[in-house]
Amino acid sequence: AMDPQQWLLLQLVWEALEHANIRPSDLAGSNTGVYVGASSLDYHHRFLVDPAMADMQFMTGNTLSIVSNRISYIYDLRGPSFTVDTACSSSIVALHEAVSAIESGQIDTAIVCGVSLLLSPFAFVGFSRATMLSPTGLCQAFDANGDGYVRSEGGAVVVLRAARAGIPEGAKSHGKLLATGINADGRTVGLSLPSPYAQADLLREIYEGLEINPTDLAFVETHGTGT
Repeated sequence: AMDPQQWLLLQLVWEALEHANIRPSDLAGSNTGVYVGASSLDYHHRFLVDPAMADMQFMTGNTLSIVSNRISYIYDLRGPSFTVDTACSSSIVALHEAVSAIESGQIDTAIVCGVSLLLSPFAFVGFSRATMLSPTGLCQAFDANGDGYVRSEGGAVVVLRAARAGIPEGAKSHGKLLATGINADGRTVGLSLPSPYAQADLLREIYEGLEINPTDLAFVETHGTGT
């Protein structure tokens, strides 16, 4: 009765902590936050055609809020724990919320997750009828032949730690987050269509806030322009 997205993240969190050389027992009872980006509830569609299949575990097994809360429950984490659904940008918004909590001093450690599994045909049908999917089934990003997007699935987990808290002995740091930011496109020519102006404003705000001159850096900017 449990959405596979839940048990997939339980496994990935374990592997992320293992890779960071942090024992789960050391985090138990701590003010560690869990921030999950997820927007798919495909698995629960299988129950819609046969309500008799739903048992006493159905609601906790098929609710987005529990995707994050089950992690906090299993690992006994006492910090903020919630699931963010902003469609394509869910996991990066979850990351922003985690960074904001760390910067404010609310927490020192955050587990940030993103997950999406394609377990039902309904979304494929809906997106196809909205002419959003590539009829060739090919992902051709940055190519003139791009004719739509291709749905994909997977999961990812990163462990963030405040610089003030230090890095656990033996842990490996892969990088430093300088800043994050979020906004909305407001009114555009269509609900699912982006605003390059609003997105440029956000980038400008982040760069100017950190006094970063983009021309001085070698970097690549990529993003889904839907959200």
